[in-house]
Amino acid sequence: MEIYKGESKLHGVGLFALKNIKKGKIVLVVKGERIKFLIDSDDQAKTAELNWFGFSKNTWIGVSNNLCDFINHSCNPNVGVKGQVTLVAIRDIKKDEEITLDYSLNEADIFWNMKCNCGEKNCRKIIKSIQFISKEKYKKYKKYIPQYFKNVFLNFNILNFKNIEELKIKWVDFLKSNF
Repeated sequence: MEIYKGESKLHGVGLFALKNIKKGKIVLVVKGERIKFLIDSDDQAKTAELNWFGFSKNTWIGVSNNLCDFINHSCNPNVGVKGQVTLVAIRDIKKDEEITLDYSLNEADIFWNMKCNCGEKNCRKIIKSIQFISKEKYKKYKKYIPQYFKNVFLNFNILNFKNIEELKIKWVDFLKSNF
C-alpha cells in the first residue's frame, strides 16, 4: 500500500502518499458494506452516516473503520473515481502529500452540504452534491466521475430547474421510483 494515515491540516486525520504516485495510478479501492437508504428530506439527510461513500441511486458504501474513512475533501483534489470504487491519482502526487477527493463528485444527496476550509484558491466554502457543481468543474473532472453521478449531473443539475424547490420535487420523485 502506498498510503499512510497521518495528521491532516484539513481535518483531523488524513491519508498521505508514502512515496510519489504517478497520475493514473490506483491509490485505493473503496471497501465496505453497501447501504440502501432513501434520503428524501433535510431531516432524513441528518440521520445518514457522514462517512458514506456515494455508490449509486439510494446506495452508499459504509467506509467506517477502514482507510477510506480518512480521505478528506479538497476543492482541488488529487484523486478521482474510476469505475465505481477505485480511487486513482488525477495528477502526480508527491511523497507525504495528503490524498484528497472532491466529495461533490460522488455525492447525489441534494440535502447534504458541508463547510469547506481546504484553503485552495478555488475553494467553494460550502460543498454540495453533484447537482450543484459548475459545468466547468464537471468538464474538468468528468473522466473521474462514476457513470451514475454523470447521469445525475446531466439530468438534475440545478441550472436545469427554475429553483431549488422544483429540483427537490423532481429529485425525490426520482429517488422514490423503484426504491
